[in-house]
Amino acid sequence: MKKFYEHTTKLTKKIQRELGAGFKENVLQAALAVEFIHAKIAYEKELALDVLYKKHPVGYIIADFYIPKQTNFGISEDIIIETKQATLEDKAEYLSQLKIYLKSRAKHLGKEQISKAMLIQWDKKDHLAEDHNSITFTADIKVDIWELEKNKLHKIWSSDKND
Repeated sequence: MKKFYEHTTKLTKKIQRELGAGFKENVLQAALAVEFIHAKIAYEKELALDVLYKKHPVGYIIADFYIPKQTNFGISEDIIIETKQATLEDKAEYLSQLKIYLKSRAKHLGKEQISKAMLIQWDKKDHLAEDHNSITFTADIKVDIWELEKNKLHKIWSSDKND
Protein backbone atom coordinates (compact mmCIF):
# COMPACT_ATOMS: atom_id res chain seq x y z
CA MET A 1 0.00 0.00 0.00
CA LYS A 2 2.91 2.34 0.73
CA LYS A 3 3.77 2.33 -2.99
CA PHE A 4 0.24 3.58 -3.77
CA TYR A 5 0.41 6.25 -1.06
CA GLU A 6 3.73 7.53 -2.41
CA HIS A 7 2.56 7.45 -6.03
CA THR A 8 -0.66 9.33 -5.24
CA THR A 9 1.38 11.95 -3.36
CA LYS A 10 3.58 12.41 -6.46
CA LEU A 11 0.50 12.74 -8.67
CA THR A 12 -1.12 15.37 -6.44
CA LYS A 13 2.09 17.41 -6.29
CA LYS A 14 2.35 17.23 -10.09
CA ILE A 15 -1.23 18.48 -10.44
CA GLN A 16 -0.66 21.33 -7.98
CA ARG A 17 2.57 22.39 -9.73
CA GLU A 18 0.93 22.36 -13.17
CA LEU A 19 -2.40 23.98 -12.28
CA GLY A 20 -1.39 26.11 -9.32
CA ALA A 21 -3.47 26.68 -6.22
CA GLY A 22 -6.92 28.18 -5.87
CA PHE A 23 -8.96 25.85 -8.06
CA LYS A 24 -12.14 24.35 -6.68
CA GLU A 25 -11.96 20.78 -5.47
CA ASN A 26 -13.94 19.43 -8.45
CA VAL A 27 -11.23 20.68 -10.88
CA LEU A 28 -8.46 19.11 -8.80
CA GLN A 29 -10.43 15.86 -8.48
CA ALA A 30 -10.93 15.74 -12.26
CA ALA A 31 -7.18 16.19 -12.75
CA LEU A 32 -6.50 13.40 -10.26
CA ALA A 33 -8.93 11.15 -12.15
CA VAL A 34 -6.95 11.84 -15.36
CA GLU A 35 -3.74 10.87 -13.56
CA PHE A 36 -5.34 7.67 -12.24
CA ILE A 37 -6.40 6.77 -15.79
CA HIS A 38 -2.84 7.35 -17.10
CA ALA A 39 -1.42 5.24 -14.25
CA LYS A 40 -4.01 2.48 -14.95
CA ILE A 41 -5.41 2.72 -11.43
CA ALA A 42 -9.03 1.58 -11.32
CA TYR A 43 -11.26 3.95 -9.36
CA GLU A 44 -14.82 5.05 -8.85
CA LYS A 45 -15.45 8.78 -8.53
CA GLU A 46 -18.12 10.18 -6.20
CA LEU A 47 -19.07 6.86 -4.66
CA ALA A 48 -22.44 7.00 -2.88
CA LEU A 49 -22.29 5.20 0.47
CA ASP A 50 -25.45 4.25 2.32
CA VAL A 51 -25.66 5.39 5.91
CA LEU A 52 -27.16 2.47 7.80
CA TYR A 53 -28.99 2.60 11.08
CA LYS A 54 -29.94 -0.78 12.55
CA LYS A 55 -29.24 -2.26 9.09
CA HIS A 56 -31.66 0.15 7.39
CA PRO A 57 -30.51 2.82 4.92
CA VAL A 58 -31.33 6.26 6.33
CA GLY A 59 -29.41 8.40 3.88
CA TYR A 60 -26.21 8.48 1.90
CA ILE A 61 -22.90 10.29 1.71
CA ILE A 62 -20.56 10.71 -1.25
CA ALA A 63 -16.85 9.92 -1.09
CA ASP A 64 -14.63 11.68 -3.65
CA PHE A 65 -12.88 8.48 -4.80
CA TYR A 66 -13.08 4.78 -4.10
CA ILE A 67 -10.03 2.73 -5.08
CA PRO A 68 -10.75 -1.02 -5.09
CA LYS A 69 -8.15 -3.65 -4.28
CA GLN A 70 -5.93 -4.23 -7.35
CA THR A 71 -2.44 -5.36 -8.27
CA ASN A 72 -1.30 -1.93 -9.51
CA PHE A 73 0.95 -0.17 -7.01
CA GLY A 74 0.42 -2.88 -4.39
CA ILE A 75 -3.16 -1.86 -3.56
CA SER A 76 -3.93 -4.78 -1.26
CA GLU A 77 -7.24 -3.45 0.10
CA ASP A 78 -9.97 -0.97 -0.80
CA ILE A 79 -9.34 2.66 0.10
CA ILE A 80 -11.48 5.80 0.13
CA ILE A 81 -9.94 9.12 -0.91
CA GLU A 82 -11.24 12.49 0.26
CA THR A 83 -9.74 15.70 -1.13
CA LYS A 84 -9.89 19.09 0.57
CA GLN A 85 -8.41 22.52 0.17
CA ALA A 86 -6.02 22.67 3.12
CA THR A 87 -6.84 24.65 6.21
CA LEU A 88 -5.74 23.25 9.53
CA GLU A 89 -8.71 24.83 11.30
CA ASP A 90 -11.03 22.48 9.42
CA LYS A 91 -8.98 19.29 9.89
CA ALA A 92 -11.17 17.90 12.70
CA GLU A 93 -14.18 18.30 10.41
CA TYR A 94 -12.36 16.50 7.57
CA LEU A 95 -11.38 13.66 9.88
CA SER A 96 -14.95 13.32 11.15
CA GLN A 97 -16.04 13.04 7.53
CA LEU A 98 -13.46 10.28 6.91
CA LYS A 99 -14.68 8.42 9.97
CA ILE A 100 -18.26 8.57 8.68
CA TYR A 101 -17.16 7.28 5.25
CA LEU A 102 -15.21 4.40 6.75
CA LYS A 103 -17.95 3.42 9.18
CA SER A 104 -20.54 3.52 6.37
CA ARG A 105 -18.32 1.47 4.07
CA ALA A 106 -17.62 -1.14 6.76
CA LYS A 107 -21.31 -1.52 7.61
CA HIS A 108 -22.25 -1.65 3.92
CA LEU A 109 -19.81 -4.50 3.35
CA GLY A 110 -20.71 -6.23 6.61
CA LYS A 111 -17.20 -5.74 7.96
CA GLU A 112 -16.44 -4.19 11.30
CA GLN A 113 -12.67 -4.48 11.09
CA ILE A 114 -10.03 -2.00 9.95
CA SER A 115 -10.69 0.31 7.01
CA LYS A 116 -8.38 2.92 5.44
CA ALA A 117 -8.91 6.35 3.93
CA MET A 118 -6.61 8.90 2.32
CA LEU A 119 -7.01 12.60 3.02
CA ILE A 120 -5.44 14.84 0.36
CA GLN A 121 -5.11 18.46 1.39
CA TRP A 122 -4.46 20.76 -1.57
CA ASP A 123 -2.74 24.09 -1.00
CA LYS A 124 -5.15 27.01 -1.31
CA LYS A 125 -2.65 29.68 -2.35
CA ASP A 126 0.39 30.05 -4.56
CA HIS A 127 3.43 31.90 -3.23
CA LEU A 128 4.22 35.50 -4.16
CA ALA A 129 7.93 36.27 -4.52
CA GLU A 130 9.48 38.67 -2.00
CA ASP A 131 9.88 41.33 -4.70
CA HIS A 132 6.15 40.92 -5.55
CA ASN A 133 7.03 40.56 -9.24
CA SER A 134 6.29 36.87 -9.69
CA ILE A 135 4.25 34.03 -8.32
CA THR A 136 5.36 30.44 -7.85
CA PHE A 137 2.93 27.59 -8.28
CA THR A 138 3.13 25.59 -5.12
CA ALA A 139 3.34 21.84 -4.66
CA ASP A 140 2.58 21.98 -0.95
CA ILE A 141 0.31 18.98 -0.68
CA LYS A 142 -0.33 16.95 2.40
CA VAL A 143 -1.44 13.34 2.10
CA ASP A 144 -2.34 11.35 5.20
CA ILE A 145 -3.61 7.79 5.53
CA TRP A 146 -6.05 7.14 8.33
CA GLU A 147 -7.22 3.79 9.64
CA LEU A 148 -10.48 3.17 11.46
CA GLU A 149 -10.27 0.60 14.21
CA LYS A 150 -12.88 0.19 16.92
CA ASN A 151 -14.51 3.54 16.21
CA LYS A 152 -11.20 5.46 16.39
CA LEU A 153 -9.17 7.01 13.58
CA HIS A 154 -5.40 6.58 13.67
CA LYS A 155 -2.92 8.19 11.27
CA ILE A 156 -0.74 5.41 9.86
CA TRP A 157 1.16 7.21 7.08
CA SER A 158 1.90 10.82 6.13
CA SER A 159 3.60 12.47 3.17
CA ASP A 160 5.24 14.82 5.70
CA LYS A 161 7.30 11.94 7.02
CA ASN A 162 7.85 10.18 3.69
CA ASP A 163 8.93 12.95 1.28
